[in-house]
Amino acid sequence: MTSRHRLAACCSFILPFVLVSNALLQTLPRDYSRRRSHSTNGVASSPTARNAFFLDDNNNKTSSPLKNNGVNVNLQQGKANGGVDLFKTLELKDEALLQAQTAVSSLEKALGSAVTNLENMQQQLQLQVIQMKQELEATKQELSSTKAGLEQTKAELQKTKEDLLQSQKDSSELDLALAQSQLELEQTKLELRETQAGLLQSQTESTQLELALAQSQKAADRADELEAYVKDMESAAAPAAPKKKSDNPWQVFSSSPKVIPALNEWIAIKGTNEGEIQISGKVTSHSTIPDGDAIVTSPLMDPSKAAEKKIVMTLSGSKYRLGTPMSMPPSDAQSVQITTPKKKKSPQQLVKARSSISLPDLSGETLGNGRYLLAGEAVSSINGRSYIQTAYRSNAFGKPTGEALAIKFSPNKEAMKREHANYQKVSSGLKRGSFVRRVEFFPAAGSEMPDQSALVMQRGVADVKAFMPKVGGKLEEELLMDCALTALRCMESLHSVRLVWNDLKTENFVAIEDQKGGVCFRGIDLESCMPVKNAPVDYTPEACPPEFARSFLDGEAETFCLEYSYDVWSYGMFLYEIATGRGFFDGRSAETITKTLPNFEPNLDKVEDSVLADLISQCLERNPNDRPSLSQISNHPFFASTGKNPFDFLFGI
Repeated sequence: MTSRHRLAACCSFILPFVLVSNALLQTLPRDYSRRRSHSTNGVASSPTARNAFFLDDNNNKTSSPLKNNGVNVNLQQGKANGGVDLFKTLELKDEALLQAQTAVSSLEKALGSAVTNLENMQQQLQLQVIQMKQELEATKQELSSTKAGLEQTKAELQKTKEDLLQSQKDSSELDLALAQSQLELEQTKLELRETQAGLLQSQTESTQLELALAQSQKAADRADELEAYVKDMESAAAPAAPKKKSDNPWQVFSSSPKVIPALNEWIAIKGTNEGEIQISGKVTSHSTIPDGDAIVTSPLMDPSKAAEKKIVMTLSGSKYRLGTPMSMPPSDAQSVQITTPKKKKSPQQLVKARSSISLPDLSGETLGNGRYLLAGEAVSSINGRSYIQTAYRSNAFGKPTGEALAIKFSPNKEAMKREHANYQKVSSGLKRGSFVRRVEFFPAAGSEMPDQSALVMQRGVADVKAFMPKVGGKLEEELLMDCALTALRCMESLHSVRLVWNDLKTENFVAIEDQKGGVCFRGIDLESCMPVKNAPVDYTPEACPPEFARSFLDGEAETFCLEYSYDVWSYGMFLYEIATGRGFFDGRSAETITKTLPNFEPNLDKVEDSVLADLISQCLERNPNDRPSLSQISNHPFFASTGKNPFDFLFGI
């Protein structure tokens, strides 16, 4: 019930009393109150006076006025006119009037008390309304908070459901990967047994060669003795000069006098830094490299001397005699075969060919506190920040043993440490790629090179850029497919551990001749790899995409974020070079390449395979968002004829 309702109820209770009082007052004479006041001013309200009052009031024509001085009134005349009844009636009216006044006074007090109570009740109701509003607002806020919590809980449940589905999917993939790994492990064990058998055979053949060499040496000594005897008999020859001992106590075979190596079918190429010139060609008469192998020298001290029949010296101190230069076709000419591709040799032929080559001259220097014996000369890497040298593992007697290895050493310990960590990441993942086999890492390369770090790894015949002239100037058929797959697997392996290669190019893949006489390719140099979304530490102009070149020219290279599409562009440039034998920017400076890239439009007319040209075109899309993913590349029709299991790309096989 509201305050208005209560006020109306109270008024309806009091109103009848007020109406009764007014009715009683209406029954009194009009001059009653005036005359009553006169009687109270010193004159007693006697029956006579009251009778006179009513006689004057009711019968003004027949009765005389009542005087205030106490004049006697004719009672007999009053009685005759019914005065006694009037007196009684007057007394009753007086009593009724007093009672009515008392009732009115009581009603006024009751009304005041009721109004006061109503006001108090109204205040209490207002307070209750305010309190209820506050409670309602608090309840509303609690409901809003509860609703938000329910929405958040719903979102978390949805995310948990998605995570559960993804976990189930990942679990299925891992089960499949485990099964594939087990199959691969069995295959690896089988290959290991074959390798061990081949190693035993090689050791047997090596022992036979050593015996044959010893017999040949004995025969040579016997021939020398006979010759000396004949000379003594003739008494005309001078005493035989003592045989000169080798300056290298660890030299297994005697070596011919040192001569300057020659480079034929050579070509001058741009170095990493502006103005640097390097020579790529086929070497002969080298102390450590077999005749006919293609090499790339370190930068020349004097590029102006790079001419036919001239001797040049590199920054690393090596000397080369330049023979016949390579005759390269013009940039707009069709690709031609420069030399006859090298035929595969049988294992017996390969062993025989290798047995005719003596071990390279040991330099007498060691690395890793005598753990490895260095051979030949150190060759500067393409970027000039590190050196690579041939080495052999040292046995218990300090003599070379096992296969020839390559050692990369550099004073930049941080870069070497990063490269070693990157190799560890890809080798520990499911997608291991096709990288060279690492043997050992030295944070400090022993007492011989305490200020440098060294990485010992599998040694290749030559990098792909130098290898292509040996097989006709470009890669074709199986070699092209094998090289393309190797690069794709290496890229897949890096991306699986969230790394961007940032330096995918032909110089970072080496050709390796296996024991069966075949050739395979392996990736090297992970020094520049950085996590995705990070800024690059360096770059190669021939391999960088237009978006990075644009940032570099705008002075924002340090804030550039690496994406996987960076390597996809580099892969397209790589495919074009191995398919045509020439890069898009061969012979151009780094500055020119960087300025050309933002508006570069590739011309693929020289790519003979239209399917491969389509893949290259997709990889070289100027917009990085339009380039294909690695999954799309692996499913491209170009790789459909390889006969590989689709899951090979998952494990980097």
